[in-house]
Amino acid sequence: MPLPSYSRGKDSSAPLLRWDEVPDDFVECFILSGYRKLHCTAQECLASIFQPTNETLNFWTHFIPLVVCLSKFYQLFFLATDLPFHHPFLLPLWCYASGVVLTFAMSCTAHVFSCHSLRLRTAFFYLDYASISYYGFGSTVAYYYYLLPQLTLLDSSAMTPYLRGLGWHVDYALLLGLYSAFVLPVAFVLAVTCTFACCKSRTGDCSYPFAIRTFVFVMPLSMACPVMIESLLFDLNRKNPTLVLYFYRRYFWLLVAAFFNVSKIPERIHPGLFDIVGHSHQLFHIFTFLSIYDQMHYVEDGLDQFLKSPPTSPTFSGTLGFMMLLIFCLGIVVRNFLSRSNLCKEE
Repeated sequence: MPLPSYSRGKDSSAPLLRWDEVPDDFVECFILSGYRKLHCTAQECLASIFQPTNETLNFWTHFIPLVVCLSKFYQLFFLATDLPFHHPFLLPLWCYASGVVLTFAMSCTAHVFSCHSLRLRTAFFYLDYASISYYGFGSTVAYYYYLLPQLTLLDSSAMTPYLRGLGWHVDYALLLGLYSAFVLPVAFVLAVTCTFACCKSRTGDCSYPFAIRTFVFVMPLSMACPVMIESLLFDLNRKNPTLVLYFYRRYFWLLVAAFFNVSKIPERIHPGLFDIVGHSHQLFHIFTFLSIYDQMHYVEDGLDQFLKSPPTSPTFSGTLGFMMLLIFCLGIVVRNFLSRSNLCKEE
């Protein structure tokens, strides 16, 4: 009896496979062809990014944004200000930049080497989820230092009279103190929880994995609620039109990206037609990049405002220290799920 077509082979020029010729874990909904063989060597995996497979544009739709973002961050750290790149005022930007770069780089790696082995595929996608959570927390750190201090909503001297005019007699300074003390720890816990949920969604007993992953990726976005509330209560568009434009356009791109990620359109409508070019995961990548690119604009604007009159100096423990602790915790989550994975028998 001939071996299944996804068993180990030496022919690097083997034709691409159909969905029924690869392990179930490789099959993507409504993608019928264009699959690479299992157990490709590292060289074969790298060569495949220049061949028309169903993973090729998944790689390029994150590699090109990675190059664009690296260029942008180089400009911000070394050309845009007179500060040395290691200045404390730039620590939140390092947190944010490391999250953006790591997310794109990890996704590129996962899509390229996912056909090396089942276990490595699983490991890379767990790490991909962890990197997205890391990026989400890095964004919150940048918001906390660069954007939130500009908001009237977080100014006790402005909000206390405003609330009293509405008949609310609350200790707003106390509420702000609690918010400032807990916003980063809550975002930290949320990042770890989201990674756990996404890794759990790849187990066999999960009924709606794409919906769950989309939901938990959206959860950290709630940390930007103060900006949204500010725009509703006060004339934020007059005060900071750059923030309003890019902030809401970013969320529009995210909604579009979530739609494609959950709906599996257009391949759901015409299975097989979009196997190589135009399927939902590629569109998801494109609109995710657009959202991050808009976010970079208003983070840069927030940095400019912060440098004009810094309300406080970021500390190492409150920025990169948090990020290093998060890496440790996310590593524990990923290692825990990898130890549960029983993939050796499948290989």
